[in-house]
Amino acid sequence: MPIVARPRMFSLLIALLASVPAVSADEPGPSPEPKPTPKVDGVANTVKLDLQISGVGAGWKVRIKPAHAGSRFEPVVREVEHGDDGPVRLEEISIDATSLTADRDCALAIVLTGPDGVEQTFKRSVRLLPQPDADTVPELSKTFYLRTSTVASKETPRPRPD
Repeated sequence: MPIVARPRMFSLLIALLASVPAVSADEPGPSPEPKPTPKVDGVANTVKLDLQISGVGAGWKVRIKPAHAGSRFEPVVREVEHGDDGPVRLEEISIDATSLTADRDCALAIVLTGPDGVEQTFKRSVRLLPQPDADTVPELSKTFYLRTSTVASKETPRPRPD
């Protein structure tokens, strides 16, 4: 920087510092106004779940509950009344779900409890549809295929090919 520009910069620095009010540590400055917390309106949908589960039979319980705090709905419990070697299809489960997140994601925890009390948890996610207005609640259908670990632990092993 040329020597001629230094005095001009020095005078500019003095002018800037003179315009800044001095704040001492003893005197607190004006406290900033607290920002109001924005009211979060959730997105509500009626979600109809179709669950098809392999490896369950009579006596198993299926519990569906929110998987995180941004998802809101009443937990649902169903009991499997019949079962065979194939997948069990539960009757349609309807949930009035609300998502408080910006991406409209509703996380579900599907907990399967066997007759022996052992629980298996499956987490699934549903992206809710946007609401055109506050009075309209969109309806969404979703199918989930689940396989319990009991499918892998059958008592009779598969015959080995010779």
